[in-house]
Amino acid sequence: MFKLFGINVFARDEDTSIKNSPFSTKQMFKSREELFEWTQNKARSLGYVIINKRSKAYVNNFVYKVILMCDRGGEYKATNTVRASGTRKTNCKFELEGKYSKEHNKWRLRVICDDHNHPPAQHMEGHPYVRRLSVDETRLVEDLTRKNLAPRDILSTLKAQNENNVSVAQTIYNAQQKIRRREQAGKTPMQVLMSLLHTNNYLYELTTGDSNELENLFFVHPTSWKIWRAFPHVLMIDATYKTNKYNKPLVEIVGMTSTRKTFSVGFAFIDREKEANYTWVLNCVKSILDKCMHPRVIITDRELALINACQTVFPDAARLLCRWHIEQNILKISSKIITLDDDRDSFRVLWKLLVESPTLMTYTENYKRLQSMLINYPRVMRYIDDTWLNKYKEMFVSVWVDQHLNFGNNTTNRAESQHSKLKKILNSSNSNLDKFVQRINQVVQSQLTSIYESFENSLTVRYNHHNLSCFQLLRGHVSNEALDIILGEVQRLGDVMLDSSNCGCKLRNSCGLPCACMLSFYSISGESIPLDSIDIFWRKLDISDTTSVVDDDINCDDVVDKYKENFNKQSKAGKMFYRRKLEEIYDPHKTDVGEPTVQKNTRGRPSVKKQQKKKVNPPNHAPRRCSFSTTSEFNGMDLNKEPERHSFSCGIDLNDEPQRYSFSCGIDLNDEPRRHYPFQMNGIPDIFHDYIDDIHDVEGDGNCGFRAVAVCLGYNEDQWLYIRKQLLEELESQYYAYHRVFTDGFNEVYQSLRWFESPAPLRRHWLHMPLTGYLIANKFGVIVHCLSHAQSTTCFPLWRGPEDFQPHRAITLVLVNNIHYMSVFLKGNYPMPPTTAYWNTHKSLSASTWQTMYWPRFDLYNQLRSRTSERHWIHIKD
Repeated sequence: MFKLFGINVFARDEDTSIKNSPFSTKQMFKSREELFEWTQNKARSLGYVIINKRSKAYVNNFVYKVILMCDRGGEYKATNTVRASGTRKTNCKFELEGKYSKEHNKWRLRVICDDHNHPPAQHMEGHPYVRRLSVDETRLVEDLTRKNLAPRDILSTLKAQNENNVSVAQTIYNAQQKIRRREQAGKTPMQVLMSLLHTNNYLYELTTGDSNELENLFFVHPTSWKIWRAFPHVLMIDATYKTNKYNKPLVEIVGMTSTRKTFSVGFAFIDREKEANYTWVLNCVKSILDKCMHPRVIITDRELALINACQTVFPDAARLLCRWHIEQNILKISSKIITLDDDRDSFRVLWKLLVESPTLMTYTENYKRLQSMLINYPRVMRYIDDTWLNKYKEMFVSVWVDQHLNFGNNTTNRAESQHSKLKKILNSSNSNLDKFVQRINQVVQSQLTSIYESFENSLTVRYNHHNLSCFQLLRGHVSNEALDIILGEVQRLGDVMLDSSNCGCKLRNSCGLPCACMLSFYSISGESIPLDSIDIFWRKLDISDTTSVVDDDINCDDVVDKYKENFNKQSKAGKMFYRRKLEEIYDPHKTDVGEPTVQKNTRGRPSVKKQQKKKVNPPNHAPRRCSFSTTSEFNGMDLNKEPERHSFSCGIDLNDEPQRYSFSCGIDLNDEPRRHYPFQMNGIPDIFHDYIDDIHDVEGDGNCGFRAVAVCLGYNEDQWLYIRKQLLEELESQYYAYHRVFTDGFNEVYQSLRWFESPAPLRRHWLHMPLTGYLIANKFGVIVHCLSHAQSTTCFPLWRGPEDFQPHRAITLVLVNNIHYMSVFLKGNYPMPPTTAYWNTHKSLSASTWQTMYWPRFDLYNQLRSRTSERHWIHIKD
């Protein structure tokens, strides 16, 4: 900068630049907002973004001056942060001033600096300030969010309405987050949920645990309640998962209208899928229905806890099982066994015929045909009999199901369909409970619209195929869907000559509609089908109550009086508690119910495979006593669920030798003197006597072998039935592999396992060793020793090596006098008896290293065996 004739040349250049600036204007603006909008539009056309730098205001907060700057102005100040940080700031000097003029009551704009030290932007999407939403756009985002529109679709809608919108997906996410924070307004998630249920007039019940955390929640939308009261006849109940961030199972109850439209009855988040939880849910259902409106039919899948709960709460309702689930389970099992495509097709056809058998005679014939077809697949037939037909045929086969008024429903597919729709609307498996309830409003509204449409169609629309003379009295008074069902029966009547002797009356019994023999009478006589021959279910084309309530005048005066009486008896702290509970009723956002914890497992104990990964207690920890029951009753036992083990597994950890082990087997090894078992010791070969740490004898009821295995694995000996079940599943899951290994002995092993009754089994059902030892080794990942005076053997896993089982565990069974098994626990570097020819012949390459690893133990056994034989020979000579 220099002076020429006393004139500052640089300053003149600056003045010229400012004067020629596109922001130089003599325009007066009516408001600060108008000035800022004009500035923004001008800057954006040039590729720049203008933002507020600072402002000045009078005492009354009236802003009279603003300084505007480039969004890249200022300097970046580094801060310590975990996130990767960066900056757009380049210390750009561009600056404008907006000032209010009292004289003109308007705003003027002045350019302070028009220079940018960076090129103009090519894409405005990279500038957060420009991506901001306007007030109208924010309102639109809020509205579309409530309608469950996906963020990408909301963004597309904004850009369609405003071609200059440069927002990105993150803009929508941020806006939605602000909306949620505003709605919550400092409330806890449970307070938001309770407020939502209360505001929308839901009928709801909840339970809490010891820590006041939410455990179970049942709720019914008020519109669903109205539809339900109109059509309470059939309930379909099913549970689903992955609907909320707490991993709580969702129980959904659905019903069907006279126009065959599905509607949601109620929902329940439960803590566990146990009978007590299902009973609580069904009691909630029962409490909001009048006694005369209890459901006639309840359809579920084979969830035993749910079935038992239905029996307890609704004993008069018929309980049916979902045919679709049954068929899927059977096809899954059979597809692994039936390998020929023609046999599979035949099986599907015959199974369908069996399930749809209309009479007992037909059922017997179809059963024989199916039995004949599966003559080469006995496992499939046995599974069908044991799992389904023997126990549940009355709950899904037509000859029994059609005796109940189910209106054509024999599956839970309607509930499954609602699960799918609901999850699509949620669009996330990690939702809050309040978000879930908000989506229910949309689901129910959609259902109601569809139901209203179907009602009006039945009242006004006349389909050409319904123009039959016999339908004259029904059109406009009965749902079109009912007329379609009757029309199908009329066509059936035309195809086959039917009368009362061979009709079966399925339609009349199961749907409340005229069956073929009744239609035959109307056809011959020329009369129209009378309206009273149609069940009232099909004649109802509105959502008014099915039955009128005798006493609809419900008041709470007596309850309030009792509440006041109790309140006055309380201490000061008690009165505060009572008052808080009362406030929660009329003002739920004050609830102190805690947020539920995230559940890891809602269906019981971990699997056997997971349990095997757990390490046993360290040897220096004193074990706890365990008492063993001698009862043999298994009523109600779930064989698909692993029973509880003792304090730790009684198998020996071979990786920690030669440590001494103490086992919790009903005997306190710290008690002195030690107990002795002369009878049991006599049954154990002499070379193992010095290595015996403990002996546990089991009940000799023919299941002693399986009882001994259970004890060795750390279970109660009464879990012998569970052991049988697990070993049978292992045998069946590797059917061909074990058949190749066991050859002629396969059937003996199979028969020995197939005994699940309480009385003592026959000898052919006793534990079959050493072959069953390989099933035990493979299934539970252990080394199995079977000791006896006749022959002692070791069974390693057949197909997996030592590296697959850590730590190594061994269990020892002793066969006494060839009739009784007991469990023995060996200590230290005990000798191992030899393997058998089965293992030597069929072991895999990786499994062969078992023998190498424990070769010193085998060598010790051979040495001790030789010495024992030598002493025995000397004794004979003497």
